[in-house]
Amino acid sequence: MNNRLEALLGMYEKDPKDSFLMYGIALEYFSAGKFEESKFFFEQLLESDPKYVPAYMQYARLKEKQNDIDGAKKLYRQGIKIANEAGDKHAAKEMEEFLDELE
Repeated sequence: MNNRLEALLGMYEKDPKDSFLMYGIALEYFSAGKFEESKFFFEQLLESDPKYVPAYMQYARLKEKQNDIDGAKKLYRQGIKIANEAGDKHAAKEMEEFLDELE
């Protein structure tokens, strides 16, 4: 386990509801190729903070890596909706582009 992940997990133990920490841990696991661990943290994050826009795109990218294209499309669509509701046009456009590549 890398030092950054260890540090994030240590902080997470103290504050397991911190969305930013869950997102960081999910990304660290994703970049390490530990997809099940990454999936766990993305799911926890979206369950506790369904308006956390960046999680939708990155979790969809994970689904793509796992060849779950339908799951990725669903996450992109949800993320686009949430991003638009939040006024985050940049994130919505980026996810629309990724979704277009899958369709």
